[in-house]
This record gives sequence, structure tokens and C-alpha cells, in this order.
Amino acid sequence: MRLHVFVLGLMLIGVWLNIVLNSYVQLGSLKINWILIILLVLAFRHSTHLIPFLGILAGLICDALSHGIMGLYAISFFVTLLLARLLNKLFYANTFITVSLAVLSMSVFEGWISISILGMLETEINQSSLMLSTILPLSVLHGLGAPVILLGVIWCEKLFLRNV
Repeated sequence: MRLHVFVLGLMLIGVWLNIVLNSYVQLGSLKINWILIILLVLAFRHSTHLIPFLGILAGLICDALSHGIMGLYAISFFVTLLLARLLNKLFYANTFITVSLAVLSMSVFEGWISISILGMLETEINQSSLMLSTILPLSVLHGLGAPVILLGVIWCEKLFLRNV
């Protein structure tokens, strides 16, 4: 129960970071998706069944904040976090490099899912151009930011999940 409250709290911190930091800090026209990074790091740290389903809620929040198609982020977050949970043993070795590579690859996968769904709904978008110009650079930023998020998650775990 304590882990579920902890994961929900960190997801809400990710929502707050998306609202506050993405309004002021942008690299080019790229906005880092803090919610996705936090949930991916948590999916690789803890193999709880809650995280993919919490990804649906987080995706709906991202959809509401982006004023886009409702459910697009929710579906892509759920599938990505479900795959990350299944690949947990393959990627994660508790090092910054493996977390960075795992978040980078899962972020590319999430972007590919989002673009594929968007391509089914709107036929006039250029999916390969969007993948190369937006998703890949943003995934590299997510991979570079993942070790910092991992340090924050470890610090919060020591603070909140220690034995009472």
C-alpha cells in the first residue's frame, strides 16, 4: 500500500513538473515529458502491477494538458509501461547507463505508438519526418534526464519507503 501511494505521489510530481517546467524550459520546441520518464524509471525499479494502469491516468492527464486527442497518450503510456514491466529483467541492472538506454528505447517506442495511432486518425501527417524531427531528439533528452530522475527516485525511496 505504501508503495502504491509513493508511485502515485511521484506521478503527481511529474504532472507538476510538466505544468511548471515545460511552460518555461524548452529545448528548441521540445518539451520533456517528465511524467513518462518518472513512470518508466519506476517501472524499471519496482515490478508492481499498478504502474501500467497508472500510466493510463497519467496519459489522460497529458492528453488534457496538451489539448490533443483524448486517449492517445493514455494508450501509448499503458502499452509502453506494460512492455517496460515485461522487459524489466532484460534492461535494468541498477546503473545509470542501463536506465538511460532503457528510458531512451522505451521513449522511442512510446513515440512510435503515438505517431502510429495519430497516423490512423489523420492521414495527412508525415510519420517518418515526425519521428526523425521530434521523437528521436526528445527520446535522447529523456535518456539524458533519466539518471537525474533515478537519483531523485532513490532519494525519495530512502526518505519515504524506509522501515518505520
